[in-house]
Amino acid sequence: MFNIKRAVAASAALLVAGAISTTSAFSADYPEKQIDVIVAFGPGGGTDVAARTIEPFIEKYLGADLVIINKPGAGGEIGFSLLASSKTDGYTLGFINLPAMFGYSYERETDYSPKSFKGVANLVYDPGIIAVPADSDIKDLKQLIQFGIDNPGALPIGTSGSVGSSEHIAILQMQAKTGATFNHVPFGSTAPLRTALLGGHIPAAAFNLSEGVEYMKEGTLRILGVMAPDRSDFAPDVPTFKEQGVDVVMGSSRGLAVPAGTPEEIVEKLSAAVEKAMADPEYAEKAKAAGVPVHYLNDKDYDKFLAETSENLDMTWEKTPWTK
Repeated sequence: MFNIKRAVAASAALLVAGAISTTSAFSADYPEKQIDVIVAFGPGGGTDVAARTIEPFIEKYLGADLVIINKPGAGGEIGFSLLASSKTDGYTLGFINLPAMFGYSYERETDYSPKSFKGVANLVYDPGIIAVPADSDIKDLKQLIQFGIDNPGALPIGTSGSVGSSEHIAILQMQAKTGATFNHVPFGSTAPLRTALLGGHIPAAAFNLSEGVEYMKEGTLRILGVMAPDRSDFAPDVPTFKEQGVDVVMGSSRGLAVPAGTPEEIVEKLSAAVEKAMADPEYAEKAKAAGVPVHYLNDKDYDKFLAETSENLDMTWEKTPWTK
């Protein structure tokens, strides 16, 4: 049987092997060695693309090498748990994904809580989408919903996360608002989900806009709607859910965090480097080319966002629990 805690412990041992013990004192020379950056999903997904796009620019302004370490599994829970248990010396950062990261803790015991992390900066807000293969008989969101009304539970919709992911919660909200019923199929990561969708092994999928735009442009996927208040500049011809009569707004926030207890001086230095990286014109060009929907928050504003997200999930869970 797969054991998350055992996997996390093993991964943590690999990451910290040979590392110098953490001290509470802040070194003015920080950073003095490479910094590991945990990405809780596999290569090729939206979080991985965002991480690898910003990486060289943070290195430029921080003056240290960053090493991205992909730790996929359990919808990101393995990587999030690993970050929460890492040393508070500033040499382990991680990308955290909201609301999915917090959502998992409502329906199962996790090795972290919202208080396990200190925000460094938010980098991305990526709205959700539902997509189908380009040759699908389903041409728009209205047809998808009507099928879910006429054939309750018959249509599988895959998601890139797990139970409690932003996409799963969005599907539940869509069902509650329309009366349609779908069969949620969690894939745990974007790459296998997209492969299954493109290969015709699953008829529809919910993931993030940045992860589907390229395939829409090349003509292999059709995006039925964007879960955002307004149309995206990356897909201006694709209507929002709200335009199509379905009031669902959902997306994924991707930002950098450190374990709670990391010295404030380190957090400030990291946050300042990320701010400069985000303002770099070359980064802006590369982010746009990679389809990364940039949305910057500094460390203090990001901490507020983390707290607000946790509070909102509390209220959502009371009204529409995503597991029984």
